[in-house]
Amino acid sequence: MVRLAFVDLIFSWPPNGGADIDCHHVISGLQRAGHDVHLFVAHERESTERGRVDPADLPFPATRLDFTRRTLRADRVARAFQEAVDAWRPDIVFLMHGFALKPHVALALAHHRTVSRYYAHELACARDALRFKDGAPCPNDYLRTPDLCRRCALDHQRQAIRQWRFRTWTADYLAARAYAPAYHAQVLAALRTMDAVMVYHGALRTHLEGLHDNVLVIPGGVSVTAVAAQAAPEKGPGDEKIIFMSGRADDPLKGLDTLLEAGRILWERRQDFVILATHFDATLRRPYFRSVPWRDHAGALALYAQADICAAPSIWAEPFGLTAVEAMAAGRPVCASRIGGLQDIVRHGETGFLLSPGDAPEWAKALEILLDNPALRREMGAAGRRVAETEYDWDRVIARHYLPLLERLGS
Repeated sequence: MVRLAFVDLIFSWPPNGGADIDCHHVISGLQRAGHDVHLFVAHERESTERGRVDPADLPFPATRLDFTRRTLRADRVARAFQEAVDAWRPDIVFLMHGFALKPHVALALAHHRTVSRYYAHELACARDALRFKDGAPCPNDYLRTPDLCRRCALDHQRQAIRQWRFRTWTADYLAARAYAPAYHAQVLAALRTMDAVMVYHGALRTHLEGLHDNVLVIPGGVSVTAVAAQAAPEKGPGDEKIIFMSGRADDPLKGLDTLLEAGRILWERRQDFVILATHFDATLRRPYFRSVPWRDHAGALALYAQADICAAPSIWAEPFGLTAVEAMAAGRPVCASRIGGLQDIVRHGETGFLLSPGDAPEWAKALEILLDNPALRREMGAAGRRVAETEYDWDRVIARHYLPLLERLGS
């Protein structure tokens, strides 16, 4: 049995996003594997995003470290986590989700064996961790072009700071003094202290070449048993087919505009489908589109059972692509953008189609192939379910990636 401390500077439960779900499953899975686990999480009193969790509601031991906006300062946060983690005396520390404060905490815990998970483009993008600007993926990289990226980040944050609007990213940016030239050296120093770095896909590993010699591609996962692989209802040529887009469809980076334009192209010659998306804008009206209210995670999973086809039309480089994995676990074919982690998940021509981001005519063509062919939908859906079971079920992810990592670190 290994004592494993998990440090997360943002974690909330119920989850605010995929990073929270990932962290919860990793800790739970390693606990089931017989290890002694403990989560240490930051809570900011004024924030609706950071640390909204009652440790008593979690299935594993947790300690919440409370801060106010005034006390959320790099030295205080780092010292508080160092004292709490040191007192628990772990064998290995996993640094989970965090933004600009994470390097400070990593340096404070550098006397431990540490593994750091990066969930997005935090290391490459000082602006907002998205590495997306002016309608396209950004070629710049904070680790290698710090001065350029620092100016971009400051320009981006200026309005939020002037208006005193502090979401988690901005709060961390100020608390960590990430606008200062010296911060770049702290990021690199923190990276050097880590025994291993975990990322979601190969391009993220390539980005760290020359900066760390133990970068591991470890995917996220899904509880396959929690996603019912129900057969889609048999539908005739004229019956309405559902194209479902899960996740934050109101976020422009998720690519709903591309899907709607593909729908418009298709609607000109057929009216046997509807696009269903979790979207808040009641003014968005199309004859081929219906929005559904935001659901909790369990409610969102249930929507896959209604779908005939699932879509992930992101125009930015998704680090992972949880909605695509969930759709595959539900036994549905997936049309996804050929970008970021999505292109590592969907197997083109086998579990769905990989398509050019933003290319609505190409999307319309692929969707029409699936709309016209129920046998192909079933075949691709079944293949996706098999891939989800063998590659992305959480128990397999833990056994295939995390347990060997612990063995290597312990040797």
